[in-house]
Amino acid sequence: MDIPFLRIGDSLVTLSSILPLVASLAIAILIAIVCRQILVRFLLERLGLRQGNRESIAIITGYAIGAFSFILMLQVVGVNVSSLAVIAGSLGIGIGFGLQDMTRNFISGLMLLIEGKIKVGDFIEWQGLTGYVTEVSLRATVLRTFTHRHIVIPNSSLISDHVINWTYHNTKGWAMIPVHVTHESDPVLVIEALLDSAYTEETVSFEKPAEAYFTKFSDYALEFVLWVWVTRIDLKYKTESSLHFIIEQNLRQRGIQFASPRLDVWQRNPNVLITSSPEHYPHHSELQQPRHHFIDPLTKPIPVRDLLRQVSYFENCTELELRKLVEVGYRRRLETDEILYREGDAGDAFYIILLGSVGYVVTGLDQPPTVLEAGQFIGEFSLMLGIARTVTVRAMEDTTIFAINPQGFNQLLQSQPRLYEVIVQQMGKHEEELSLQQRRLRELGLLNPSEYNQNPVQWVKGQLDKLFNA
Repeated sequence: MDIPFLRIGDSLVTLSSILPLVASLAIAILIAIVCRQILVRFLLERLGLRQGNRESIAIITGYAIGAFSFILMLQVVGVNVSSLAVIAGSLGIGIGFGLQDMTRNFISGLMLLIEGKIKVGDFIEWQGLTGYVTEVSLRATVLRTFTHRHIVIPNSSLISDHVINWTYHNTKGWAMIPVHVTHESDPVLVIEALLDSAYTEETVSFEKPAEAYFTKFSDYALEFVLWVWVTRIDLKYKTESSLHFIIEQNLRQRGIQFASPRLDVWQRNPNVLITSSPEHYPHHSELQQPRHHFIDPLTKPIPVRDLLRQVSYFENCTELELRKLVEVGYRRRLETDEILYREGDAGDAFYIILLGSVGYVVTGLDQPPTVLEAGQFIGEFSLMLGIARTVTVRAMEDTTIFAINPQGFNQLLQSQPRLYEVIVQQMGKHEEELSLQQRRLRELGLLNPSEYNQNPVQWVKGQLDKLFNA
């Protein structure tokens, strides 16, 4: 144990002198691991920090405590710390030549932990691989894919390459669905089908409205794209898969075909190529026609564009104006007695009745239900004032409505500046109901004192003018 086997400067190295060094290192590593676990599981979790931030703080703190403990233990066992400077100088030469990659990964790991650009729990995409970050150490980062394969990535690769961090700030984000249809398709019907599909899928979030765009004329297709907002961007593949099924069915119901590469062949001398007699030409021509076997046996839905045209206000709109209307809302179907919204619900939509009728009863008024039929509007009162619903509305029969979110309602007013006059006129027919609602808002303190005695119709018009000017 005391036989020297290595000389460093004026010092002789023996096994008995190495054992305290090894023991100090082991104790320091143990202390670092324990401190890290305590920080992650007990202290940092109570502070409400995200998992990635907790891991980064714990790792850096653990390494710092481990290094300090190692130096302290060396002094306790009597090892001269200053003599380690000679060893560090000797190792520096080796690091400079043989351990360059390890040093680069070490520094890159420190940068990842300190900056927090990539943290434990993040969903990232790197060189075609996607998965969750399960560990960030000083040398490498571990990525767990959907197939539960764990991929060890050197930290220097993450620092030098392009990395997509889908959950950098939060888990929300946009999912994109490209759709290519044939040139013969009606673009407005395609937009309508895409938006209907988006609002049918339950995993799509209504926090931001779905958007559909006509993006390109290609050689063999009209190209569209549907953007939907999801709360879990790391699970967007499930939303995309479900939307593919819904979009395929909606397009098939409307008789819209998906595009595929095709080649037109012109025959200079068809009578030479076709050896049959002229009376067989109609038969050959029929064989060349596409078979429309893709049409769904279900009833083909009436386009929203045509239903909007039946509303008196929109009957003179051009195709482009109707297309803008289709883009700001979506169709919704109600069965008999199905509730559209309840009293106290958030006023987050404006509705146009396309088919059928709805009814409501105002609490406090001893009157039969107020019935609104096709061509009338509902829901604008709460939407304009940004307050909860004041009545419960239910379908009197099978009803189709066109729902417009606040952002779409503002766009609708911008494109149809005369619409607010129509809305005010219809609301003016229910002055008694408006007076009751105005009194309720006054009791809740939602009205300014100057608005207490204002005519309810003029008051609503003023509120709509504020929204429109905004």
